[in-house]
Amino acid sequence: MTFIFFLLLLIFASAFPFNEVIKGDVIVTSQNPPVHIKAKTEGKILAINFQPGDLVLKGDILGELENDSNTEDILNLKANLVTVPNIQSLKALNEIYPPNLILGNDLQLYYNAFLSNYHHLILDTSLNDQSIYDHQMKQELSNQLQSIDTKKEELSIANRNLEVTGANYKRFQGLYKKGVISQVDLENVEKDFLMEQRQFHFLNQQYNQLILENKGIQSRLHLANNSSLKTKSNLEVNLLLSQQNLINAIQKWEDTYLLKSPIDGRLSYFEVWGEYQNIEKGESIYSVVPQIQQDLIGKCIIPIRNAGKLKKGQKVNLKLENYPYHEWGMLRAKVGSISEVPKGGDNPGYIVYLTINDLKTSYGKKLEFHQELNGTAEILLKEVTLIERIFYQFRHLWSNRDF
Repeated sequence: MTFIFFLLLLIFASAFPFNEVIKGDVIVTSQNPPVHIKAKTEGKILAINFQPGDLVLKGDILGELENDSNTEDILNLKANLVTVPNIQSLKALNEIYPPNLILGNDLQLYYNAFLSNYHHLILDTSLNDQSIYDHQMKQELSNQLQSIDTKKEELSIANRNLEVTGANYKRFQGLYKKGVISQVDLENVEKDFLMEQRQFHFLNQQYNQLILENKGIQSRLHLANNSSLKTKSNLEVNLLLSQQNLINAIQKWEDTYLLKSPIDGRLSYFEVWGEYQNIEKGESIYSVVPQIQQDLIGKCIIPIRNAGKLKKGQKVNLKLENYPYHEWGMLRAKVGSISEVPKGGDNPGYIVYLTINDLKTSYGKKLEFHQELNGTAEILLKEVTLIERIFYQFRHLWSNRDF
């Protein structure tokens, strides 16, 4: 009877297979999961703009944390900084960018630098020093050109006089050689020729001097224009840099003190009761649940042990804590993807993403979806019999004996 019992036990162990199972914690959510909004600084909640269950749009300000600035002033300033207008007067600048905005310590220095750079640019444009200098230089250049033209005419006349007196001097030299005129007459003609020659050289020197002065005026005008353009360009660059620094500072202030909705959805509270409630840094305040639910996925953390047996497409049974499986049944899923390397930390393991077609359980019940359903995932591995499991325990002994 003992032999028959043992034989029946072996037949039963070899005939009835069962699945190896790897268990892990799982979170069932949608591919567009809810977004949790956390406080980035500690303090009090100054304003709560929406109630639980309200529909909110992306960018809506859900609440505001305690700070030393006026939110309306900052938002108006941000709207004016999107496209900086071309302001030509200090009066218009004060109307668009008032100097008495309440911006707090985080933004005031950036705003002061922006206003200062804009002041310098407006003054540089409105004083018009360069235009006055350009007008003066151009007028001087025009007068200089007129003087050059006049001197050129005088030089032309002097050159003609020199040619005439030179020809006359040569003629008197011929007469002197023939004895027609005396030496005194020749010297008088030579004196006239030398005077005309000296006058021509003098006028030619003045003409060349006027040309040099004209080139000097043109060079100064060119350098002045380049300097003016360089100054204006530097002022414009400084203004743009200060504008961008101010925009970045406003963005940082918004990220720190304003609680904005990053998506469209329905608002949910965590531990918020009302205004002036103290909030710790990193504390979750709001949660925005998307209105449009995408495909369901499961994120499962599997221990490293036996993780090498995981394969894409393996069946998975999900037991959810919200719906006890003894009463509701289990959800069916499949292994979608497996992380290449395990994550570290206190709970090391592989991240496995599960594909879930619907929320119909093994009992035929349809579950109502709630974001982030927690539970346990049982991944079904290769089917093995009991006898194979027993022999697995002794296989290493046979392997060691081969050595």
